[in-house]
Amino acid sequence: MQDPSPLVSVVVSARGNTASLLTLLEALAQQTLTDFEAVIVDNDPPGPVRPIGQALDGSGPWPFTLRVLFEPLPGLSAGRNRGICAARGRFVAITDPDIVPEPGWLQALVACAEQEDVFAVGGRTAVEYPEGEVVPLSTALRECHGAVEWPDGRTLAAWPYWVTGCNLLFDRRAALELGLFRTDLGRKGRWRLDCEDLEFVDRARQHGLETLIEPAAVVSHPIYRRETTARYYVDQGIGHGICVARMHLSVRVEPAAIRAGRTAVKDAAVGLVQGWTFLDRARAVESARDLARIGAYHAERGRLRLLGRRPIALADLSDLPKFTKKEKERV
Repeated sequence: MQDPSPLVSVVVSARGNTASLLTLLEALAQQTLTDFEAVIVDNDPPGPVRPIGQALDGSGPWPFTLRVLFEPLPGLSAGRNRGICAARGRFVAITDPDIVPEPGWLQALVACAEQEDVFAVGGRTAVEYPEGEVVPLSTALRECHGAVEWPDGRTLAAWPYWVTGCNLLFDRRAALELGLFRTDLGRKGRWRLDCEDLEFVDRARQHGLETLIEPAAVVSHPIYRRETTARYYVDQGIGHGICVARMHLSVRVEPAAIRAGRTAVKDAAVGLVQGWTFLDRARAVESARDLARIGAYHAERGRLRLLGRRPIALADLSDLPKFTKKEKERV
């Protein structure tokens, strides 16, 4: 007889970060909510050696069901989608291998989803810098690693707050109805693409499905020195600009998330000059990232127009299908 379906499936897409996985599983073993399974998706390149599977084989024993799957298509979104489709839980919680959730993490996410009757819940991600940083971090540079400000209580996931893909729970069946993560967004190999989580939540909201932020659901996310260099921030800016441009194909993007007009270009150029002139390295790097982001955004929008890809305009929102109350209850 098949085991009863768990309440939650924790889905993790892993690529080349085997050592962190065991730390994550140890943290999952300490969760106060115990009715869950862990679905690890091996997204390493195809080959005879499977480091992730070998590292997990014989590990434990764990107080939860552990399943390991393989997804040959590279990319964080592809790996997550593979895990979501194979998940057996009513809810899916996605996180990353290098994340350490607090013991009450799953309990807080599920409680919020059930009590508020919403599609998805995002928790608070506490970013840590265990090795310090290379570039002095301004607020804008810290935001490249995750949200800096968090609400005091449950709040709609809308600007100026946003959810992160390493701390997000949602109703699985509703997500399958809506459509999963776009595979042209999200980290892919050396490409620092992102926005897969932002697009997913925005698409849900524009179809009538709400997402809340529950600051009591806490995970920690370590950021290492290699992710605080000037090169990292410029590369991250390029990837972010590309992904925001691609988001226009499926959602209406909040103006605050774009910031790519003439005023933004002028401010970034002035900031770059002033940063180097007054030896303010943080401002110089922040401005260089903004220029790279804006350039990548417009270049990608131009490429998409040449390909005939039509963006969703503000007026198009009235044409988007909405989930009725009966449909919400059905999914």
